[in-house]
Amino acid sequence: MSPVLCELRWPLAPLLDAAGRPSAAALAAQVGVTLRTVWRWHHRGLTDQQADHAAIALGYHPANIWTNWHNP
Repeated sequence: MSPVLCELRWPLAPLLDAAGRPSAAALAAQVGVTLRTVWRWHHRGLTDQQADHAAIALGYHPANIWTNWHNP
């Protein structure tokens, strides 16, 4: 993976929108992570791997959540 992609962080807001704007605890349960992880995402954003995992857990492809997924 290129260094640019490793440094890119995806914002949490589009994921929250796709999930129906649940509470942080509800989002954590939906995507199978801890509440602390969701708070980290809120402050730091999601890595490519985290974004992919979270999108799939909600039944989406990451490109359906982050429209610039293929061209960051």
